[in-house]
Amino acid sequence: MKTLGIIAEYNPFHKGHAYHLQKAKELSGADYTVVVMSGSFTQRGLPALTDKYTRAKTALLNGADLVLELPTPYATGSAEAFAHGAVSLLDSLGCIDTLCFGSESGDLGSILSYARLFQEEPKDYRELLKFHLKQGLSFPAARSKAAEEYLYYTEHVCVCSREDADCRQESELLQHPNNILGIEYCRALLGRHSQIRPITLPRASSGYHDLSMNTDFASASAIRKAISREGLSESVQAQIPSTAFTVLKKALESCPPIAFDDFSSILFYRLLNLTRKELAAFQDISSDLAARMENCKYKFSRISAYADLLKTKELTHSRITRALCHILLDLCQKDLELLKKENWPVYLKPLGFRKSAGPLLAAVKEKSASPLLVKAADASSLLTPIQYALFEKDVQASHIYESAKVCQHGTRFVHEYTRTPVILP
Repeated sequence: MKTLGIIAEYNPFHKGHAYHLQKAKELSGADYTVVVMSGSFTQRGLPALTDKYTRAKTALLNGADLVLELPTPYATGSAEAFAHGAVSLLDSLGCIDTLCFGSESGDLGSILSYARLFQEEPKDYRELLKFHLKQGLSFPAARSKAAEEYLYYTEHVCVCSREDADCRQESELLQHPNNILGIEYCRALLGRHSQIRPITLPRASSGYHDLSMNTDFASASAIRKAISREGLSESVQAQIPSTAFTVLKKALESCPPIAFDDFSSILFYRLLNLTRKELAAFQDISSDLAARMENCKYKFSRISAYADLLKTKELTHSRITRALCHILLDLCQKDLELLKKENWPVYLKPLGFRKSAGPLLAAVKEKSASPLLVKAADASSLLTPIQYALFEKDVQASHIYESAKVCQHGTRFVHEYTRTPVILP
């Protein structure tokens, strides 16, 4: 039995995702596919378009056999936390043969070169990184320049003449979000000495930030933008597989999409009661950003406007929204550091599965190094203290997400303990 692992958000599931699933199965020769998917909030720090069980169902209808939730501190974290948490979950299953991810470059060799460099951190690279940080560059920019120079001069990536300027084109790889995530996936596999084999597919869809709908595979960002602007229009329907569209349409008829601004009152209350020092304790919040937050908090009107006030040349909008999400969900840096120190612990929370994947489910039960939690009520007896802390954060995130649905759209509050996995034939 061959099993494929995929890490995704499916926010929403679209034709580019369907293409990725199909091609990944072909390349890996897999019999079954396990998807690790973010829950109520995504890596940008924004609430998902629909709830996690709805998104899991769209994945199962389009080729997935088992969908597991990525714990919230990882799902809303930096590329490192997101990737290492997700890889840890796949690795703990004990039955995953291949991890397939999309990338802008499609060049696994170059991605692995950077992954080894960032994992091993040789002395010369560390010196270059230190130098560029002292020049005032942000960590991502300093890391990119240090890696470019190290790999160029040691000819780990570029084997042509050092006088040839074209040799330095490889640095483009670090300018694209899916390449960076791919590097972190491979870095996590290397760090765990995992037997999972990575493969990458070049993105056949639009770029991660491309908002055009006039393409074969529009990005999830473009589709979300179109839905917020025009609802489930013909252009949106054209970008989503029919089975996924039916599920999405039913979900959005029941409850319109939740926006980050719908959490403005909760976040503003939290900001009013937090000192600068307390703000700096949350994930992804530096002392400088904490100071900006404190100085601007009395200008708060709604989250989107507040994020615009906080944005600088060095701080991207995504970084700001992720930081604000961490305040909203009470995700502290010290807790993340503990998770990293403990080698990214996980637990297995199935959001959905296919009955026909019986052999896969049996293999997970037999080989997994992490507990399988099907009923939330069993958490206290099945999970270790650190796993239970992850579970509590997932429950809290789900309930905060539900609270916005109740307040904005008058839906009935659904307690996470009453939810059960989606089960398809």
